[in-house]
Amino acid sequence: MKKGLVCICLVLVCVCALCACTPDAGELREAYKGAGYDFQPFEPQTAGAEDYELIDSFSAVKGANGELAIAYVLRFATLGEARDFEKDHAADADKAGLTRIGKIIVYGSEQAVRIATGE
Repeated sequence: MKKGLVCICLVLVCVCALCACTPDAGELREAYKGAGYDFQPFEPQTAGAEDYELIDSFSAVKGANGELAIAYVLRFATLGEARDFEKDHAADADKAGLTRIGKIIVYGSEQAVRIATGE
């Protein structure tokens, strides 16, 4: 009985730790701001996200004169919606580098997506 309870507690601790490691949109904004990115208006409809419930969305832009780095960030209300968006749009040519981090989808230039993934 005790071993079963200990196992359940360990699983819950692991799940909580994984959730705590997943960034939210506010943390991503700070990461982009710290890396010198500016924020631009971004309509989720341009990403094909009009059929999903979003909590937040923004684009982060850095550079000019051909050295442009941009990330589009979508934070979904549920993990299921984020997974569905990822599955439905993974092959879209206009969503380079599409990556899901929990409920957040990020796509754009390689440099900008790496900031979101922490690489």
